[in-house]
Amino acid sequence: MPIGFRQRDPSGNILVDITTRLPRIMGRVAISPGVSGSVVVPPSGTNPIFCYFAGTNVPGREAGSPAITVNDGTNTISWSYPGSTYYSGGTLAYGRY
Repeated sequence: MPIGFRQRDPSGNILVDITTRLPRIMGRVAISPGVSGSVVVPPSGTNPIFCYFAGTNVPGREAGSPAITVNDGTNTISWSYPGSTYYSGGTLAYGRY
């Protein structure tokens, strides 16, 4: 019998097996509406950076989300706000695969 990790859903479909890369969330940062910034992601071998932005919604307004740039070479995630009347703040979760 092979040794490894495999998880299936109730229908028998494989959800995760030994070749699936699971992300590790390393931090979260609150982003203020319209304020540019950056965060340093701790190094972890050669694992690539990932991030997810969950913006807050302003009822009745179309908010501009930040432009997010990931730089694996400098271990940073930066964000800036292009021209928009209203800006969306939110939470940026980040980590490595």
